[in-house]
Amino acid sequence: MKKIMPLKYTFAEKDNYLSVSVSGHFSLDEAKKMYVEILEILLNKKLLKLFFNVYKVKGKVTTMDRYHFGEFAALESIKYMGKGLVRIAVAFYGIEPIIDPERFGELVARNRGLDLKVTTDKYEALQFLGVG
Repeated sequence: MKKIMPLKYTFAEKDNYLSVSVSGHFSLDEAKKMYVEILEILLNKKLLKLFFNVYKVKGKVTTMDRYHFGEFAALESIKYMGKGLVRIAVAFYGIEPIIDPERFGELVARNRGLDLKVTTDKYEALQFLGVG
């Protein structure tokens, strides 16, 4: 039986944004927990831009996972705006099928007020944040 590796991440503070590299097997619960941890780091470092590299994430992400994570990310980000993050811009970069070709999760999050870009083009993600 193949062992499933949980999601893990590393991060680095760049010039004016936080870069997060994620690997492991997708789990909605783990993704939500990780997102909140990263928002705490943003708050502590007083950064407003967040780049997620999910290129090494494996597994299956359902349409409902995309909906729930998009909604969660938007609502949590708004909570953190209330804690002192004036405006948060987030970009996710990876490959399909982890990155949804239809960008459903992006639509859900943007409709709830999160400034978000989901893409398979790293340069596009960094340009969206104004750092590439």
